[in-house]
Amino acid sequence: MGLVKDTYTLFLREMLIFKKNYMSSILRSIMFPLIFILLLGSFGSTPKNVPIAVVNYDNGARALAFINLLQSGNGVQVVSSTTQQQAMTLLAQGTVAAVVVIPSGFSQAQETASSLYVYLDNSQPQSAEVASATVDSAADELGLTTSTSSVAGGLSKQGIISVITNYAYGASSNYLSFVIGGLLVMVASFGAVFSAGFTMLSDRDLGNMKAFLTTPINKFSILLGKIAYGTFQSAFSAYVGLAIGLLYGATIAAGLVGLIELIWIILLVGLGFSSMAIAIAAKLKQIQTYGLVAQTVVMPLAFLGGAFVPATLLPSFLLPIVAVNPETYAVNAVRDIMIKGSLPVATLLTTSIILGVFTIAMMSLALYFFSDTSKQI
Repeated sequence: MGLVKDTYTLFLREMLIFKKNYMSSILRSIMFPLIFILLLGSFGSTPKNVPIAVVNYDNGARALAFINLLQSGNGVQVVSSTTQQQAMTLLAQGTVAAVVVIPSGFSQAQETASSLYVYLDNSQPQSAEVASATVDSAADELGLTTSTSSVAGGLSKQGIISVITNYAYGASSNYLSFVIGGLLVMVASFGAVFSAGFTMLSDRDLGNMKAFLTTPINKFSILLGKIAYGTFQSAFSAYVGLAIGLLYGATIAAGLVGLIELIWIILLVGLGFSSMAIAIAAKLKQIQTYGLVAQTVVMPLAFLGGAFVPATLLPSFLLPIVAVNPETYAVNAVRDIMIKGSLPVATLLTTSIILGVFTIAMMSLALYFFSDTSKQI
């Protein structure tokens, strides 16, 4: 039998087992994302030290006084930018939650209308709310008023803060879409790890693995069959989670093309983490030990990948791990699709290559461990 045929046969065996216990698998696929959506979708603590970029074209006493007022509490952390374009780039990347532009002549406009321009990213409502409230508080100290659109003069002895919301993302974006974007990747990785790994260890405990090894089939096909099944379970759970999220109010700003890209990325996540699960399971002998190790590995990767909070808000000493974490790129790509409304081709290719390299590395590691431990079965 060839490698492809062997793999397909073993995958069909796993699917028959899935069919026999399909109700429990479906319930698990529904309950896991539903619980997280209900918890995270309604959860919102008040963040501190929210990064905002300030572009000071004035450098006068009044402008400096305004910046000092912004920094007087622990609500925001001011990041100085040389130009508005540079600040807007940070906003679009999600590095800052708001941009405050202080125009030239702001300090001299004591007796006439003077304007500040505030750009808010409302895809992270908690951070945007803190940034907006801090700007409003500092404005009150200087006697400025707030407007939701640019106003050209008409006021005397009062300035205007022109607030532009949702600059970085579409007006239809919402926090739930942000949550669902990270949740889908997390559900896919969890589904892969707890499906592929456990089925392999179960076969070993029941003696099925020993029977497989005595038959004239390719050893790699045993691993590929398990990986294919783990990928199926992973994608199934994530797609159910996506359906629940959309019914709950999330949106896919990129439309049908974005949906296809999202399905592709989730599939790659499932493939990569199923391969990792098999690598871990091939090295371990007990299901209890595997469960502990898998949870210890997958949960931190989900957190550091930005599933719960933007990776840009994590402490600097964690950033090297964030940079090599495949979930980081998957989460960012899915959020671009769901919130920004488009995913550049270069980003899609980069994400696909990173997840592909991760999959190949994990498959190679799984084959190495399996070849070593299969001699002892």
